[in-house]
Amino acid sequence: MISKRVIPDDFKENGTDKSYDEVFALICRNIRVQISGSRFVYFIDTDYVMDTTKGYRYENLTPAYCKVLHIGLNGLKYPLEEVTDGFCRSYNSVLDHLILLADRIIAELEPYGTRMERQRRWFERLKNEPVEGFEEAIQRMLFVNQIFWQTDHRLTGLGAWDFYLDEYYQRELAKGSLTKTEAHEILKDLYRVLHHNYEYKSNMLKGDTGQIFVLGRSDEQGNYICNDLTYLFIEAMKDVQQSEPKCLLRVNKNTPRSLIETALESIATGIGAPLIANDDVVLPELIRFGIDAQDACEYGTSACWEPLIIGKSSSLNNMTVLNYLKALDNLLKRERLEDIKTFEDLIDKYLVYLRRNLKAVKRVLACHRFQYNPLLSVFTEDCYEKKTDVSWGGARYHHVGITSVAMGNLVDALFNIREFVFERQIYSLYDVKKILIQNFEGNESLRKELKAKASRYGTDEEEISNLVNRITACVSEEIEGYRSYLGGRMKTGLSGSAYMDAARNFGASFDGRKAGEPFTVHISNEDNDGFTEIVGFASQLKYGAGRFNGNVVDFMVSPDFIHNNQDKFVDFLMACIRKGFFEMQMNVVSSRQLLEAREHPEKFPNLIVRVWGFSAYFKDLPEEYKDVLIKRALKNEGLAS
Repeated sequence: MISKRVIPDDFKENGTDKSYDEVFALICRNIRVQISGSRFVYFIDTDYVMDTTKGYRYENLTPAYCKVLHIGLNGLKYPLEEVTDGFCRSYNSVLDHLILLADRIIAELEPYGTRMERQRRWFERLKNEPVEGFEEAIQRMLFVNQIFWQTDHRLTGLGAWDFYLDEYYQRELAKGSLTKTEAHEILKDLYRVLHHNYEYKSNMLKGDTGQIFVLGRSDEQGNYICNDLTYLFIEAMKDVQQSEPKCLLRVNKNTPRSLIETALESIATGIGAPLIANDDVVLPELIRFGIDAQDACEYGTSACWEPLIIGKSSSLNNMTVLNYLKALDNLLKRERLEDIKTFEDLIDKYLVYLRRNLKAVKRVLACHRFQYNPLLSVFTEDCYEKKTDVSWGGARYHHVGITSVAMGNLVDALFNIREFVFERQIYSLYDVKKILIQNFEGNESLRKELKAKASRYGTDEEEISNLVNRITACVSEEIEGYRSYLGGRMKTGLSGSAYMDAARNFGASFDGRKAGEPFTVHISNEDNDGFTEIVGFASQLKYGAGRFNGNVVDFMVSPDFIHNNQDKFVDFLMACIRKGFFEMQMNVVSSRQLLEAREHPEKFPNLIVRVWGFSAYFKDLPEEYKDVLIKRALKNEGLAS
């Protein structure tokens, strides 16, 4: 973790853990209420955070913020006659203590008099009344957001605020009490407020907060739906130029060109957002997986790119990482290699070892049990009706997901083995095994030859996509029968954040990668002469049967390329949507910028780059991440092999 969490002593009594209700009550009673005097009241007491170390906690989720817009907190409670068990009492207790916290905020606002009169009124109304206006709706959802961070729910998503807020925006526009320009300024303040605590909110790296707005959507007929706020959220993000919050823009073939232009203008500034998700590909796979069509139309993402149904899921989508190279490594070290006579034999054996790895993954996931969580249950649909906590299956969907790394390394390694072992017969499989164990020592010329070969992963050669689909189909078959303790199914994809961490202690691979060097990133290929080829490759991949847990086409693009070809790049993006990619993100930065920023960080304090599925300040990154970005940029610009 980036930030140090101080767990208060009074969360225990005589060495015994207190109950969830008692701890949540302590949080609401004792955290420091901080009033900054700005437009919105938003604070996190980082010295007083709930202890979530005793079990598997919920993170990477987006609460149902909209639940507090049309009713006050008291209205969310069970009537006294329906409080029939401990869960109902805990549920109501959470709401009682949220009201207590609102009262504490009101008391702190009193001395500010008329200066903070609007804010005081908002919190008074929070207890029993629906939202009246645009800013009040934002404040109410911010109140929910901050209590999730305060109770150590990491990577808390934001969801579809362009739709949550639209009725209040339209109402005030019609009354003349709000203008489009004023709304734009309000959203800029919202971005600044959410960014303020980004170091505390960050998970593994600074900027890895999970704070993502999900903008735009499709209906069941394939119509595209957006509004003024869809544009304004992107424009506000572009104007404030912060590493986060970030946003995901959902698109389909009917998305207005003007919205793609707005998105590209934001991406071209270098902030790395929005990430683009293609509803024409994503929605059918969600529905085929068993998600209700109407719910599927409301999908968002977990922290980075993994689809989930906002406010209706307790789906943990990055439970563990599948390393596609591991099965090949195990095969070479454990198998009777003389029995493998052909490349097809090798692939068949690889799939046997891959299935073994997946069996181990399933055993690990079978051990997970989530922590009791009445707060999340309050802000998750169906828990109220079922009178069931999310940890007991109260949410509508409780699937689990795994991410993956090294598919690109695997594909290139396999085709190199085909060439050097089975076609040219320069080496045997035993030679390959020895070379890799020795980390290419004494075989540097071979390593350089392998490294210099253009990557085949990400090219639109049919045999490449066929092999990838065959491998991922094997994964789908192996995980098909898995069910979590809540009955959730398993899903996977071709994106993962561990391309650095999972590679650190992993041996060399026959794509020329030495031991410990990073794996390839998502669906990417800097060897391609054009971007169309990798999109063509991505469109040939199969995402059904649970293979939709994030599949990001990842580009490095020089700023000059976009600025000099803006209209053509919009044409390209619209063509890519029709072609059928799943998701897409871009790093718009030059190698020159990155090299200068590494050498003189004081000159580039606000340089933003895309990492995994989030944006971060380049200066905040560990050196190894900077190296990966620089190498990718140099390769993309043809300045390095």
